[in-house]
Amino acid sequence: MEVKVINMNSGDFERVFKVIRMNFDNIMVNYPNMSGVKSFSFNDVECISESDIDKFLINNRNFLKIKLKRGISVLFYNALYESLKLEIKEEVKNLSILRDKYKLYKSKVWEKEMLLFINNKFPLEVKASGKNFKKNGYSININKIEKEDFLEICCGEIKNIEEQINLKKDLLSSLKEARDYI
Repeated sequence: MEVKVINMNSGDFERVFKVIRMNFDNIMVNYPNMSGVKSFSFNDVECISESDIDKFLINNRNFLKIKLKRGISVLFYNALYESLKLEIKEEVKNLSILRDKYKLYKSKVWEKEMLLFINNKFPLEVKASGKNFKKNGYSININKIEKEDFLEICCGEIKNIEEQINLKKDLLSSLKEARDYI
């Protein structure tokens, strides 16, 4: 994939760069400077697809919120999209990732466990696995979650996150106190 800079205030206006990697917020490109890399916001560039997966990512940027560790092909996004579409029997227009866990086993098999909320009406639990550096052969299991169970899971996740925030606040307070003493 390539990008063309469309932000008129950028010194790189109308330049075209090769994309190295991307996430939901930014696109990193090959850049002719010391570091060789520059980051642009999606709002500052126009994406130019060079393949079907590029077209998919341009049209379904929400999938970039799902973290792919090294060894998991971006083709997984498309496989997941197709599986979700079959399960809910409609297009995936809105994707919220509520939980995204990853495990790698010694045999170079990875496993993802995700809690997704699709189109603001479908709570789904997704378990997916595959082999590192393979571009196909994914196992994707999708389970619909009942409303009561989903609410219970959400409350549990909220409680866990709030506990983590409180621990971080305590640590932050201790660090500031130590800094002030020094």
